[in-house]
Amino acid sequence: MTRTIEKCGEYMLLHDDGTISRPAIGMKPSGQWLVTGAVEYNNLGGVVKRYALADILSDAPRIPWQFKNGKQRVFVRDLDHGTPREWRSPNHRIF
Repeated sequence: MTRTIEKCGEYMLLHDDGTISRPAIGMKPSGQWLVTGAVEYNNLGGVVKRYALADILSDAPRIPWQFKNGKQRVFVRDLDHGTPREWRSPNHRIF
């Protein structure tokens, strides 16, 4: 199942294998940019919950991406050309 990522007003596609495509700029999935999961932190920076790619693909709308005040609560983790990253800002969600 393909999911939609909303980040900074842009909509991207998350494919079953974790690859990302960006239709707005014509970028197709290459295998060089992969979502690996997501992580939720408490107010002190401790990990509360980890979400695997399978969790995101199967039930993304139920993940609490943001707090009620709009601040990011769950952060996407990815591999970009082999480099692990975490999306800290801007706000994002997958549905």
